[in-house]
Order: sequence, then structure tokens, then C-alpha cells
Amino acid sequence: MSETGSETVREHLEECGNCHQAYLEMKEELPADTETKEEIALDGFKKVRRCTKMLKIAVTTVTGLLFFLIFSFFMKIFLVGEPLSTHKLRSELSYNEETSCLEINGTVDLASCRVSRVVWKPDEENENEVNILVYGAEILPFQSEKREFKISVPDMKGKKAYFACPDYDRQEIFNWKHHHYDLLDELENEIYEHYPELSRDKDPLWYNGGIEFVDGVEGIRFSVDSIVGEDASFWTFNDQLITDGEFESRDFEIWISLEKPRQILIYDFRTGEYTDDPSILKRHSEQTVEQIIQYTVE
Repeated sequence: MSETGSETVREHLEECGNCHQAYLEMKEELPADTETKEEIALDGFKKVRRCTKMLKIAVTTVTGLLFFLIFSFFMKIFLVGEPLSTHKLRSELSYNEETSCLEINGTVDLASCRVSRVVWKPDEENENEVNILVYGAEILPFQSEKREFKISVPDMKGKKAYFACPDYDRQEIFNWKHHHYDLLDELENEIYEHYPELSRDKDPLWYNGGIEFVDGVEGIRFSVDSIVGEDASFWTFNDQLITDGEFESRDFEIWISLEKPRQILIYDFRTGEYTDDPSILKRHSEQTVEQIIQYTVE
């Protein structure tokens, strides 16, 4: 209303009690109703803002996850690659006696394959074995084929090396023992001469691999088995001991130094210590004695 009209209404409200009461009632109800509508509107805007924010976060998360999956797939297929099966690998070996380092030069018999990396890892179950994994990746249009690989594995004295492919197979490519049969024969002969209590026919020595240091001296340990049965004999086949009787493992091993003059000691499993007491060599377990009696009776 205009200023004149508003002044006329004010004067009437001052004179008319009914209108004045109606005005007061309207004045009390109007702000509350307006405030309620404003609060509903504000709550609606807040909900829309929260939903929009959550939608943005969800879209960003999904987009980032999809990008990560695509990037990981690209990395695995074209950059990192997967371990190749051992039957597709060919190699030439060179072992350095002075440094105990094994050099491996190899190729991959697989078309459209690029060698992405080559790694070696100690075997989880046997500390004297090393696994070599060759990874192959798909070739991108701007990349060239790379089928050759080379790797150096240090400290391979007394150990074995395998081409390995997880969940598939292992292929032995190097065994220090196979390159040192003459040395092992020499060491065995010295042990038999040093300890005449051991029989060449009944107490075979067996080298399972590994280098053992005793008081800072480098050497190897031979396990000792005894053949049960008067006429039993043993021989080796495919790097295994075989007998026509039964083997009984003794409770000691023989350690001998690699450098001359040879040092020879007995490792006693019962005490966990090295000793030069030859009486241990005559010790048999009760099970061995019972088996000897059984074979003798038969």
C-alpha cells in the first residue's frame, strides 16, 4: 500500500478492537509460517548439495579405479610381462671359480615376444637353490623384438640354479656338484682314509649341496648313511643314491675343508657341535641294530 493507505489502516487498527486483534493474530502466525518454508527450502538445497558432492566423489573414485585397472593391465601386458615357461628358454652358462659367479646368456624361443626383465631369487624352501625368472611382454608397434637376455648370479659355490615359472615348472640348469665330481671324489677318499671306521661299501657319503664355514674355514658337509643287510650294496643313478637293501641315516655328518691341508670334523646332531671324536662313527641307533639283526636272520 501507499504511505497514505498504510496510515489510514494504522488509524483504523487503533480504533477497531476486532481488526486490531485480527492483525495481532496474523502478525504472530505469518513469521513462523515464513520461517518454516525457508527452512524447508534450505534443507532441500543442502540435500541437493550433499547428493551432488557424493555423486562427484563416486564418479571420481570409479574413474580413478578404472584408470588404475587399465594402467595395471597395460603395465603387466606390455611393460612388466609374465614369467615365461621354462621349455621356451635356452641358455649358455659360464661359472667363474674365483668369484663363484654364474653368468647366464639365454634366448627365448617365442615369436612376438620381448624379454622385459630377468631376476633371480633364493628358493624359499632350500637356501642352496636359486630360481631364475625370465619375464616376457607383448610388443608395442614402436618396439623391437628382444629375445636375448643375460644375468649374473653371485655366490653360486655349492648351489643349484633353476629356470622357474611359478605354478608351472622348474628346470635345473646348473649344479655346482656336477662340475666338481673330481673334487668330491678326492674329498670322499680323504674322509675314508682319515676315518677307517667308515666302510666304503656300507657307509656311503652323500653331498647335498651348500658351503659350510667352521671357524672361518670354508668347507662342505657329507651326510652319512649305512646300508642294512649283509649282502646289500649301493650305487648312484640320476644324482641319487640307490640300494638293494635299506638305508639308515646316521646321526652325524662329516665336514671337510676345501683348502689344503684338509681339516676334517664330525658334526654331531645330538649335541649340535663339531668334534674330532671318532667314537661317534661307531654309534648306531637302536633302530639300526634291530634292522641289522632282522636282515641277518633273514
